[in-house]
Amino acid sequence: MKKFLMALLLMSPMSVYALSVGVEHDANVSSHGVTIGVDQDGNKVSIGSSGLTFSTSDTVDFGVAYSTSLGGLTGGVSYDYTNESDHVLGVDTSVALLGIDFDAGFDWNVNDSDVTAAIGTGYSLFGVDGSLTSNWDIDDFAYEGFDVDAGYTWAVTDNFSVRPNVTVPFDDDFTRGELTAGVSISLSFGSTSTE
Repeated sequence: MKKFLMALLLMSPMSVYALSVGVEHDANVSSHGVTIGVDQDGNKVSIGSSGLTFSTSDTVDFGVAYSTSLGGLTGGVSYDYTNESDHVLGVDTSVALLGIDFDAGFDWNVNDSDVTAAIGTGYSLFGVDGSLTSNWDIDDFAYEGFDVDAGYTWAVTDNFSVRPNVTVPFDDDFTRGELTAGVSISLSFGSTSTE
């Protein structure tokens, strides 16, 4: 029995390796209403203030987005100029009811006349959060799969939080893709309001 348990123990690192886990961290720093963010997912860098955000990444040469909220409803519009010279317009909205978020977003690639959508739901309770997002190709009327995300936000101080998280994608045949794990770090200095 001891030999069997020892073999299982020695195989456990290999089984984790076989899961093919990608690692992608992100961080954002806020001060006096300005937020600077860095995300390893696509090497995205962003800077924003008062709902207006400018960004760049591996696939987007220049991106601009504006979002605002009214009560429990949040909405936004975006424009991306990609590194393939495509113009992509986006609209997204979310509403929070009883601790559950309902999200919907649409992207229109003007050059390719390609319209995609992401529809999801999420929750947050005592620092634990999770979401399920389905992906759709609207112009081809095709379902493209879904993503499952889970994390835990640890508020180290009032101005510093750490969120370990994991994302698991599934394609339209429910086949699991590469699992992605990471840590999100949020840090704020001084006032975070723009007033």
